[in-house]
Amino acid sequence: MIKLISFAQVLEVVVRTTIIFLVAFIVIRIRGQKQLAQLTLFDILIVIALGSAVGDVMIYSEEVVSLLRSIIAICTLVILIQVFEYLTCRAPKKISKIVYGDSTIIIKNGKLIKKNFEKINLTEDQLRAKLREKNIQYYSEAKIVRLEPDGELSVQRKRNDKK
Repeated sequence: MIKLISFAQVLEVVVRTTIIFLVAFIVIRIRGQKQLAQLTLFDILIVIALGSAVGDVMIYSEEVVSLLRSIIAICTLVILIQVFEYLTCRAPKKISKIVYGDSTIIIKNGKLIKKNFEKINLTEDQLRAKLREKNIQYYSEAKIVRLEPDGELSVQRKRNDKK
């Protein structure tokens, strides 16, 4: 049987869900680009938050985990993500960069940019492995290499006029 809850309890779930969402966002954003690999920040947050919101309610009884409270948490998460995406699409580019991140140039004109490379949390062996996946054996073959916010490398090769 579903128990009714008070407005204060609803507000508590909304506030707690919002706090957890923001903390998770900040932690994942600070952790860096290479961990995101293909998923957007919002995709990751949705998976984590919804997994948590639905996980316990499926296992525990109503006395332990309220079904209604879980539904409120899930709805709050969806609304937060919709609002975040709406605002960032209409926000100045600077705010969008904070939320989604920005690409980082790590190789320019065949030379490793040390100060940018040190920020991205990759070893040179990991970078070389990623470059080999793009058929780049040497830094000198690349005009621009960027680490994108989703963790992927985008490579612009130098022109080879000999072919």
